[in-house]
This record gives sequence, C-alpha cells and structure tokens, in this order.
Amino acid sequence: MEKSKKIIDYKDHTIEITPQEDRCSLFAVTIFNKEGKEVKYSSRAGKNETVAFENAKKMIDFDIEYEK
Repeated sequence: MEKSKKIIDYKDHTIEITPQEDRCSLFAVTIFNKEGKEVKYSSRAGKNETVAFENAKKMIDFDIEYEK
C-alpha cells in the first residue's frame, strides 16, 4: 500500500508531505523548484502535516532570502 502524499504549491515551489516515522517525527517533506527538480528533502519535517508544511515554508523562505 502506497503512503498517501499531500502536495501544495508555495512561492514557485511544490511541497510534498509523506507520512514517514523517523525518531520523533511522523512526516517527511520534499521540496521541488518550479522546474520540478528536487531541491530539499527532510525525513524529520514534523509531528503532523501542519507542522511539516510550516517547516517546509520556512525552508523556502530562508532560501529565497539567502539568494538575495
């Protein structure tokens, strides 16, 4: 059985959340750029989907600020 994934778009990126237990985290996050290339992966994104999405958004915002 395939794990259910949740996908949202955020600032020209796509965030994919997948249920995955790793220590105290229950979700992994993969971030893709607008070309569809994977740019980040974290196996410990959060204890629930909301936290995982918020952490992914913070990663994207940080990278955007860093590139300025």
